[in-house]
Amino acid sequence: MENNKQIKFQKIKSENKDIKFDTQELFNQPYINDLTQLLKTHSSVPTHIPKKFIDCFYLYFDGTSTYELYLYISNSWKKASLT
Repeated sequence: MENNKQIKFQKIKSENKDIKFDTQELFNQPYINDLTQLLKTHSSVPTHIPKKFIDCFYLYFDGTSTYELYLYISNSWKKASLT
């Protein structure tokens, strides 16, 4: 069976205007707070079960020269060494 519906396009008039937002409102958003947590390094390897998606990313630094990125995938932590 063939569907013969026509698609109608509507022209939208737009103007270039500055987007204004409240800085306090921006920084109160939970996902922004989660992103700032992502950049922290930890001195121990992860053993916990993440509760939020952002917690599935874990950056380990041993204090000298070893950086490792841990990802929580399929109910276990997977490690990738960073150089």
